[in-house]
Amino acid sequence: MCRHTVGLNYTAIGIEHVGASDAQILDNSKQMAASLRLTRWLRCRYSIGVNNVIGHAESLSSPYHRERVERLKTQTHGDMSHRAMQTYRRKLAQKGTC
Repeated sequence: MCRHTVGLNYTAIGIEHVGASDAQILDNSKQMAASLRLTRWLRCRYSIGVNNVIGHAESLSSPYHRERVERLKTQTHGDMSHRAMQTYRRKLAQKGTC
């Protein structure tokens, strides 16, 4: 267990990507293929719904978000925005289910 995303550390599995922007990550075909393959495996292994595959920027909207430290309750990150994750989830769903 590690500190990956405020409010979700108790349950989240974090996958780090290499790139200076969401677009660089989404446009890197080799990295995306590996990421989608890993995410698909994790989804199947742990019964994770596609809608629960989220980016840092979506952490506050997750139904699983729990944070006890008051000053951290609204902290999030800007990477893997909702728009980027819509693209990612669409690609993930295109590859089929378990």
